[in-house]
Amino acid sequence: MRLETKVLLIHHGVTDWHRDGKLLGRRDVPMNADGHKQAEAVASWLDGVEVAEVISSPLQRAIRTAEIVGKQVGIEFARDPRLTDLKLGAWEGQAASEVMKSAEYAQFVANPMSFSPPDGEALHEIRSRSVAAVEQALEDNPAGAAVVVVTHARVIRVLLAHYMAAPPAGYHRLRIHPGSVSILSFSHDSHNPQLVALNWLQPLPALLGEGASPV
Repeated sequence: MRLETKVLLIHHGVTDWHRDGKLLGRRDVPMNADGHKQAEAVASWLDGVEVAEVISSPLQRAIRTAEIVGKQVGIEFARDPRLTDLKLGAWEGQAASEVMKSAEYAQFVANPMSFSPPDGEALHEIRSRSVAAVEQALEDNPAGAAVVVVTHARVIRVLLAHYMAAPPAGYHRLRIHPGSVSILSFSHDSHNPQLVALNWLQPLPALLGEGASPV
């Protein structure tokens, strides 16, 4: 029987800045009450799932989500700075609607691997560090394990685009909701995974069972 390691990419709960339409980036903004409810919900969906490891971005909105998830599955989570959000530089704290009108943003959308936010991080940098974190988790855990990664929408979008071999510009076409789970399934002999779920908002045990044939 082929063993598949499931990587569960959990987007932390919502913050007041999400509600206000402001860009967070590296700003260490906490979850609000709705975000805590989302984190509690996603933790409850893991009931019955045997989780081998929980790793998290070091920003407090992710840490609090990871604490709630870790308590549910009975595992102490670990912080990994490679999973922190994209540094948006001058855009952080600004209204997304205003940033999207700028020439810099248009360049970033057109060629995200070559253009970065003003004083921000290039997309290839976040890809390099976040992929390294996932690859280490795959190496550290046995085949067939379930690994939880609590991080940010941009990190999840970059990881999904990378592992699905999507063009870099496809990063902007993915939408990841707060409190959602996206799942990649890695077979023991390949790091070319299948996408099992995107923006999943329901209990997970049945979804993590033996899936249909990829053929």
